[in-house]
Parts: sequence; structure tokens; C-alpha cells
Amino acid sequence: MKYHLFQNKETEQLFANNKLATFSELWELESEWFEEPNQRRNGWSGVIKYSLTDDKGDAIPVFIKRQENHNHKTLLHPVKGVPTFRREYFNILRLQQKSVPTIEPLYYGERLIKGNAQSILITRSLEGYISFEELFELQKLPPADTLQKIMQTAGQTVRLMHNANYRHGALFPKHFFTRYSDNEVDVRLIDLEKLKWLPFKNRLSFNDLSRVIRRRPTGSRDEFNILIDAYLSYGEDLSNSSLARKLYALSQRINH
Repeated sequence: MKYHLFQNKETEQLFANNKLATFSELWELESEWFEEPNQRRNGWSGVIKYSLTDDKGDAIPVFIKRQENHNHKTLLHPVKGVPTFRREYFNILRLQQKSVPTIEPLYYGERLIKGNAQSILITRSLEGYISFEELFELQKLPPADTLQKIMQTAGQTVRLMHNANYRHGALFPKHFFTRYSDNEVDVRLIDLEKLKWLPFKNRLSFNDLSRVIRRRPTGSRDEFNILIDAYLSYGEDLSNSSLARKLYALSQRINH
């Protein structure tokens, strides 16, 4: 087995207590699909949501993602490729090392059995969080000052990622998750399969932020302009740059 990695010893014990200590036990776990398997060529990839139980009897909801022969070709592996979950797992760790808020990985494993490449990625569920896509579908949005803080935090989070020279590559509103109250706001970035390190920051910003703008929910231009403002003003001031002009021009053209 190439990988059998738990987050730490405590996590490993948690899974053992739930009789899920091995790759085989995790692979054979039966539960309804949270996301039906996505078929691709000779492989597939699917997700279940499952609740572990800790020592106190409390539930710990997790997402268990399993895939078989669902690979991404790389320069080092141009023919067979590597599991896309491996790429996602190590990308999560990279952002964690740079203090960019994202999901919490609990386990990653791989094995080759009868010629089939199987992999499992398990992350803690973001309970109490909703995506920006869901946020703007609410009948009643959060108070204006809370919503402003959410969008400012999102802009700063993207800037933090770009300052570390990472491009998300698929940054849509559905990949921002937030949890908020009157006094606290948290924003996380998810879906890091396409995250990539690039040497030049000017190739990161417009690439990611233009996706956010183009996919923003109807009627949310002002709110997403707050995100842009926060991005441009976080750390080094970019408000007078050509990037700012391009972003605001694109925001103005998008009719929603």
C-alpha cells in the first residue's frame, strides 16, 4: 500500500474505535451516496457522508470520498497518472501550511488491487457552514455589516492564497464556505483538486477572481465588489493597478 495516512494518532484511534482502521474497512463501508459516483473512462469517483462516534458518544460527521482508476496525468506520471484524491489531499496540506483556511483532512490512503488503483480521502464535514451559492439563495441575507465582513474575509482569504503563489483553478462561489454569527465570521476554500503553484503572482489573481465574478449569483454585484476591494487592499495596496481596472470592468459588464 503506497499511502495509509491518518491526520494524527488521535484520529487513527478514533477510526479504530469505529472499526474503520484499515483501508479495506473504509473501502467496504456501506452507506447511501452523498454524491453518486462520477464515471470517467475506466474509473469512478463518489462520496458518502458518515458519522463517526467519539469517546464521549458525540457524532463527528465526515465525508468519505472513494475512487477507482480516476487518475490525473502528470509530468512524472504521463501514462497512468495519479489518483486525483492524492493531488487534492496534498493540496489541502499545502494551504494549511500557509495558514489559508480550508477543510480538515483526516485520512488519505491508496492501494493497487488486481490492477485497479483505489484511493480514499476523508475530511471533516464543515457543519454549520454554507456555500456562497447557498448564502445568496436565502430568503433573508445576514445583516449588512455581517455580510460585508463575510465578503471582506473571503477577499482576504483569496489574497492569502495568492500571496503564497497558489492558484485555485476552479474558484467559483460554490467553493467558498462560510459560518457566521453576529460576532464571528469564518470563510473556507474547498475543492482544491486543481490548486497549482505558479511562480508569477500576476497570473493568479485575474484567473481566479474572474471566475468568481462570472459565476456570482444574480443581484450580488455590490457584495462581490466588496470581495474585490478587500482582496486589492489586503497587505500591499493594489487598488490603482491594472488588475483593479480589469476586475471592476469585468464586474460592470456581467449583468447580474
